[in-house]
Amino acid sequence: MKKVIIPFILLTGWFLPSVLHAQEQPVKLGLKVAPNIAFMSPETKHYSYDGVTGGTTIGLVTDFYFAKNYAFSTGFNFAFLNGKLTYGDSLNLITDTLYGQMNRKYKFIYLDIPYMIKLQTNTFGRFSFYGQIGFTTGFRISARARDQFDPENGGSSVNETSLISSETTLIRQSIIFGVGVEYHLDVNTRIFLGVNYSNSLNNILKGYNTATDLNEKALLNFVEFNLGVLF
Repeated sequence: MKKVIIPFILLTGWFLPSVLHAQEQPVKLGLKVAPNIAFMSPETKHYSYDGVTGGTTIGLVTDFYFAKNYAFSTGFNFAFLNGKLTYGDSLNLITDTLYGQMNRKYKFIYLDIPYMIKLQTNTFGRFSFYGQIGFTTGFRISARARDQFDPENGGSSVNETSLISSETTLIRQSIIFGVGVEYHLDVNTRIFLGVNYSNSLNNILKGYNTATDLNEKALLNFVEFNLGVLF
């Protein structure tokens, strides 16, 4: 991960003086809302992907243009991300320990700070198109789990909801890239539509499974569909 991030930081550092000193270039501020589809990719033996889940992202967008069609894009987002895994686990009761299958749905809230390079075309009528690539650092605000445990002996399922912040990492690093279109309402105001893909670069779990004697590892990835306005 460091081999990927360090060159980008150096590249960003090379561009930043232009961003800070190019007074004639605009700074665009805006808001966005982005429904997302997230999924978890387990890296622990016998842990299985259990489908995609929906969520949403809301946040502030800031584009610093250091040339006509090139910008350093950042801001901050509140990302509500979900994921599901299935794996063998145990449940400790007062008088016994049950073994079976755990179906866990994760519910995360992150404060995401993206830092991307945005490349934009000239306008075609009122439209322009863009592509962007960079990284995101996400800080976990909360993590919850909704569990359904099915005993292997065929007993009744056990359902519960719990806080699992201690079983997850504080920071999620990801690479992000996307494409989109902007509609220029006037000289200053633009509406944008786009799609981003965020690919996690680090394990977000740090729990320990006593039934399988394994450390938990998984990546959290998502696709988001952006709708927003820039001023």
